[in-house]
Amino acid sequence: MASKSITQSQKTTHDNPINSDGKKRRSFVAPLFAAGYERRYASQFTRGNMKRNGILFSFFVGLMSSGCASTTMQTYHAGGDKAVCGKRGVSLGHVAILPEMAWRNDQKEPEKREQMALEEIERAFREIPCGSIAAPGGIRQVSDWSGRPESELVSKFSEEGVDTVILVRIEELTPRIFVTYSLPFLWAGSSEADFRIRTLSVQSGSVLADMRVKRSTGGPFNLRPAEWAGTELNAALRAIIEEKK
Repeated sequence: MASKSITQSQKTTHDNPINSDGKKRRSFVAPLFAAGYERRYASQFTRGNMKRNGILFSFFVGLMSSGCASTTMQTYHAGGDKAVCGKRGVSLGHVAILPEMAWRNDQKEPEKREQMALEEIERAFREIPCGSIAAPGGIRQVSDWSGRPESELVSKFSEEGVDTVILVRIEELTPRIFVTYSLPFLWAGSSEADFRIRTLSVQSGSVLADMRVKRSTGGPFNLRPAEWAGTELNAALRAIIEEKK
């Protein structure tokens, strides 16, 4: 009975490769073991890759946003003083700021940039050391101020009790990307503010300052958002409001 039982068991399991001879057993078990090994360690390898890729991505983003940046500022003087508060001890009195936007035809989001420009202009002139933007001065609405005769502006603001008008014409407030398609592949990014500023004495009609200012910050592998151009505008305005010795 024992041998019969064993024979029946062998017949029942004979077609199962796991319980057959050693050669067949190894040929069947090895793929199963390899499959289990692959699932176990491949998942660990994948998780390791994801973690490592995440670190590399964060590093790459940090490199793009900070990079090796430098700042350049160019000022072109057309007349008058080299700063809005050019002569120490001389007050401009009540000052009216006249903002104007002169965007290029393909300028992206001009409304957003206009709002950003107005905010930075207000911050820069809020505590002007040689005058006051309090009433009757202040920051006026955006308009085509430079398209009106200066004699008309002088007359208008003289009646309002303003002593000095400052025209600020914004022409660029944007990020830029420069790419070289040759090998090695290189690219650079920058934030830029480009504007003109003209200061007029309401009493005499004379030009106190007239200049174009361009400031940019950036460098290789920099990726700078549009909002950072507002910082460039603010810094450039502060630099020409009161010239640093």
